[in-house]
Amino acid sequence: MSSTKRVIAMALIAISVYVSVSSIYTVNEVEQVIITQFGKPVGVPVTEAGLKVKVPFIQEVNPIDKRVLEWDGSPSDMPTKDKLYISVDLFARWRIVDPLQYFLRLRDRVPLRDAILSSSEQELKMGALVPIQKGRKMVEKEIFTAAAEKVGVFGIELLDIRFKLINYYGSV
Repeated sequence: MSSTKRVIAMALIAISVYVSVSSIYTVNEVEQVIITQFGKPVGVPVTEAGLKVKVPFIQEVNPIDKRVLEWDGSPSDMPTKDKLYISVDLFARWRIVDPLQYFLRLRDRVPLRDAILSSSEQELKMGALVPIQKGRKMVEKEIFTAAAEKVGVFGIELLDIRFKLINYYGSV
């Protein structure tokens, strides 16, 4: 065998190994995967862990977490009906239940933040002393119900919302 044939054979073997490795991917237990072809999702989301096969170079693997995730908001001042301000700090636990909707509609957590903050602001606008009069748990439940409806269209299941801090200013 001449040296050029040997080099060609080695190049073909290297290319075939590279193509084979590029077509195999793994799905971890804590993730689900959306396969995209030229940026558009193809097929159903892969939710089972294991070794999977895709079309090399054309299809791309987009992992999406399937664990319970946490959103930790920064403290924000919210106006009340009485034109007073309350500083509220919330956190939420959530998970992605429809990875395709999540992938198509959003890829960051901004709508989750917006839904939680708008729901809490809407609830707190009733009055400055709402959390005191109704009770903290009741207000959290009402905010949770309103926010869960808003984020459901994004493929997100809201599991819990809690206040970390409610700071009443001196005028309250």
